[in-house]
Amino acid sequence: MSTSTGKAGLAVSGEAGHQSPSTAAAVPGQSNAAHHGGTQYITGGGDVRTVNVFVVLRERPEEDDSAMPAPTRRERLRRQMSRDVRAAARDVITRQGVEALTLAEIARRVGVTPAALYRHFDDLGDIVRRTARDIVAELTDQLREAIEGERETDFAARLIAPARVFRHWALAHRQEFRLLFGTPTVAAGVAHTDVTAEWVRNLAAIWGAEHMRLWAARPYPILADEHLAPRMRRQIADYRAATGVEMPLGALVVMLSCWRTLFGQVALEVFEHLPPLITDQEPMFELLMYESVTRLGLGAEYRPPEGLRT
Repeated sequence: MSTSTGKAGLAVSGEAGHQSPSTAAAVPGQSNAAHHGGTQYITGGGDVRTVNVFVVLRERPEEDDSAMPAPTRRERLRRQMSRDVRAAARDVITRQGVEALTLAEIARRVGVTPAALYRHFDDLGDIVRRTARDIVAELTDQLREAIEGERETDFAARLIAPARVFRHWALAHRQEFRLLFGTPTVAAGVAHTDVTAEWVRNLAAIWGAEHMRLWAARPYPILADEHLAPRMRRQIADYRAATGVEMPLGALVVMLSCWRTLFGQVALEVFEHLPPLITDQEPMFELLMYESVTRLGLGAEYRPPEGLRT
């Protein structure tokens, strides 16, 4: 790894990756994690570079049965019940919020007794956990689609496009946003920790992959490890091991700072903390997008949406 140190202890690293997928730290307790790596990317100079880019992805539960024998009738009914319960829970969350979620209300909507739900789920928290997993899958699918719609070498667009989708999704699904990103609720119970871990890893898989591609092709100034506070250094290293986002610690700090900016702005809008003084928040959001990609050395490549160009 070649590192040059400039003013204020900034270091620019030219390393494309730290370790191969075979030596990557796996996520504790995730035996179904899949590693993806060794992808070829076109660098800014037009050369093709192979880098060990990999992220830890969780296989979708229950639905991924392509390699399994044909399910029995009983298994099909069990899966259908699971889908119906999760759909009923999602509807309650969407219309009334997770606080209104009860076993009795879900059972009423599905047409069974509350006791019957225990044949399929551990408790209400388990229903919340699996419903949240469906919501995370829906969101991440939309984020991936936004990224795939941009050119592989347009790093700014591939970072901004999913950020815009995230904002629009959050504003259209405020109750689901509150479940995934808000404070714990009684209905979620101890499942809230699992819900949070789920979206942290899934979003790391989305944005982390793009940040790794950018770092491999066009490294930018970062703080050297020795200039990070020891507690931050340990926690960022743990984050790297848990998510598989393999970049220098300083680059991960930049990535997480960009996420903090995005999340903060979106949360302010979802929870309506700025109106009535500021009602049109898209210009503020786009300014934050410009500032974020500028920090990554991509300011000249920022393009505002059509509505803000006039």
